[in-house]
Amino acid sequence: MNRRNLLQSLFGLPWIAGGVLRAQTHDHSAMSVSEGQFNPWVVSDGNGGFYLAYVQRKDSHSDVQLQRSTSNGQFSPGIRVNDKPGDAAVRNENPPKVAVGPRGEIYVAWANERERWKGNIRFARSLDGGKSFEPSISVNSGAEGAATGRAFQSILVDSAGRIFVAWIDERNKTSEDRGAEIWMAVSENGGKTFSQDRKIVSDVCECCRLTLATDRTGAIYLSYRMAPRSGPMFRDIAVARSIDQGRTFRSRIVHQDRWELNACPVAGATMTIDPSGQAHVVWFTQAGDKPKVYLASSRDQDLSFGAPIDFDPNQMMAKHAYAIGLGEGRVFLAWDDLNEVSVVKWGLYTPASPAVRLMGTIKGASYPVMARSGKQICLVALQSERPEILRRIQSVSTL
Repeated sequence: MNRRNLLQSLFGLPWIAGGVLRAQTHDHSAMSVSEGQFNPWVVSDGNGGFYLAYVQRKDSHSDVQLQRSTSNGQFSPGIRVNDKPGDAAVRNENPPKVAVGPRGEIYVAWANERERWKGNIRFARSLDGGKSFEPSISVNSGAEGAATGRAFQSILVDSAGRIFVAWIDERNKTSEDRGAEIWMAVSENGGKTFSQDRKIVSDVCECCRLTLATDRTGAIYLSYRMAPRSGPMFRDIAVARSIDQGRTFRSRIVHQDRWELNACPVAGATMTIDPSGQAHVVWFTQAGDKPKVYLASSRDQDLSFGAPIDFDPNQMMAKHAYAIGLGEGRVFLAWDDLNEVSVVKWGLYTPASPAVRLMGTIKGASYPVMARSGKQICLVALQSERPEILRRIQSVSTL
């Protein structure tokens, strides 16, 4: 059996490939200048399938592409989301984000670059199932003014169809500030227009991704990494919660790791809210001498978290993870680890076991992302070997 057939046999459905992997650097996670497919993201289409987004770099242009899984388990040809050619940027920790509206509307948010690491948060919508996209808009104010750092956007659609876009913004940062801010804009009309953006959280890591999520009550959750205004630069993970449709947020530290770092960690947390409303947060930390990858779960809706679990004690440098809460305390996890080469692992955590039940690995891959749609879980990741799309779907019934 040749390598191509072996990959198809192992994975049946989605991985995404990209350019050459590089060691982590403290440069806001910029990537190589090689061409290929980067920054994968996947979400449920609401009908048992998936939307796959990524950034295609070709002929010095970076564009957001969207594909949809088809009934035969393949993906449709990619369609360019951004109407202006090259209106995207490749950054490891900052893929384009996709959300689906109550009537199947497709909303995509991404960061572009007007100058190095500086640009706008862009948005486009499709009302025809991803066959075409309307012209892109900027959701942040000051889009035509002086370029400033804006990135690590996250997007959420609530049960009423409101669209929330949050991102890390450096418009107010001075030479004395150690962190940045999180800003948010909201659309009440299906993405036709957005509200005036506003600051919702201060003192956040400028190079670590955010995650927006909601529970069945309509509460909104936002995870981020901190950059304290003074004192030791402890890089703790926090979760903010809003019960008034995003107007105000209250933050709680998930765990006091006491990891002190005066540089860019380039590793944010992932967060998932399970069907019971329990929040699960997964993150990288390096308190003490050994790196760790932690999982912590909330004990109540007041964001009181239990002690974190080091669910992969044999890992070497497990920096990027993704999680799906299945209920009853079970969490399906995917994460990457870096030893001689990068490897993606995935498996199931249950409260009865102190470690994850490992279900699969693949070498030469990183930055895994997952989505659940009906009875299937789709996992995508960045692969270094060559720019091709590989695929993996896991049946939920076997978990």
